[in-house]
Amino acid sequence: MQVRLVPNLQLGERIIGPTPDPEANRALYQRYAKRLQARLGIGFQVYLDMSDGYDLLHARDYDTDTCWVVVAAVYQALTDSAVITHHRIISLSDQALILKATQPIEQQLRQPPTDQ
Repeated sequence: MQVRLVPNLQLGERIIGPTPDPEANRALYQRYAKRLQARLGIGFQVYLDMSDGYDLLHARDYDTDTCWVVVAAVYQALTDSAVITHHRIISLSDQALILKATQPIEQQLRQPPTDQ
């Protein structure tokens, strides 16, 4: 399974992420991605999405091979219900991102999707 971490979501001129600084968000997510990949092991490929959410917003519908991980602020900004319902999206707390706590995300990734 492909796991894509989305550090920022660009909506017009506004950038949404755990901090107001897009570069800081990428750095936080890069650290988290390394830890998550090490913990998940074989069978998962963890990628850092550098498109500021563009790839998520334009991803193929009902892609069961990809899971998107976003912070709560980005998840709340995804008001387009089609994006939320057509993709497997997991919300990550700011605290879990900063502390590199991967256990909740690992558990969700290892469970098969229920809605699809």
